[in-house]
Amino acid sequence: MNRKELMALFNNPTRLGTLATADSSGKVDNAVFSALQMVDENTVMMAIGDNRSYANLRENPRAAFVFFHPAPDPYAWQGGRVYMSVVKADESGPVFDQMVGTVRQMAGDRAADNIKAVLTFAIDEVRPLIDSGK
Repeated sequence: MNRKELMALFNNPTRLGTLATADSSGKVDNAVFSALQMVDENTVMMAIGDNRSYANLRENPRAAFVFFHPAPDPYAWQGGRVYMSVVKADESGPVFDQMVGTVRQMAGDRAADNIKAVLTFAIDEVRPLIDSGK
């Protein structure tokens, strides 16, 4: 799958996904997130609250986002594994304000009021969702 195909699947609002992070000692966390967007073939952005995932990313900028669109046969599931690193965290300013406004329109005040930062990730590697042991 090329990056354009990946971006179409990644940004499909029906996809499910989890973000795996680890703190500086390597303790892993995995959480369900829906607010990630691939803004181009090499960049992912997300709004995040003051939670364990954000605490981990402040200590260790590397993360993996696994996303999928289920199907009756697991081998027919579509999705991917996106390995990425935080390159910027906006806790105020125009990027932050724009994201909060967008979230407020789409998900309401409660969701928007919980945003602590807007993270920008560089995509380090992309792998298929299921690679059959390759």
